[in-house]
Amino acid sequence: MLARRIVTDEDGVVHHYDEVLSGEAMDGGPVMLSWSDVDSAGSTADQGYNVVIHEFIHKIDMRDGVPDGCPPLPNRAAREAWLALMQAEFAAFREKVVIAERFGGEPPWLDAYGATAIDEFFAVACEAYFVNRPRFAAEFAALVPLLDSFFRPNGEAAP
Repeated sequence: MLARRIVTDEDGVVHHYDEVLSGEAMDGGPVMLSWSDVDSAGSTADQGYNVVIHEFIHKIDMRDGVPDGCPPLPNRAAREAWLALMQAEFAAFREKVVIAERFGGEPPWLDAYGATAIDEFFAVACEAYFVNRPRFAAEFAALVPLLDSFFRPNGEAAP
């Protein structure tokens, strides 16, 4: 899909351009999705990719303010524990991406786009968590209990 952009640079020059996207979640606004990416969701599950999940995870992340890789949680301690683990896993993932891109190392299974920012890592990780849990659990074992505690996939009540 094409997202029309208008950006004013530091010199005051206004730039108009189109950006090709698979999806976009706007803070306080709608979610836009590329139909072709939505349509191919079943065939991309092996790669842990699902644009619908990705964009709605961003909406969940934005519910408590800034998209920072942490959903709304009941208290400060829960938030700090979440961010500590998520930040550690994000840093390890970024390192794998850097090694793959700069030094020819094995590319990580998750989409390298997740290495661009912690909120993108959260969204990419959640895609994989939902669409290919066995592979996700093998690659990111530390994140499974964290995500289970928030999403409660077995229907258990919130603590």
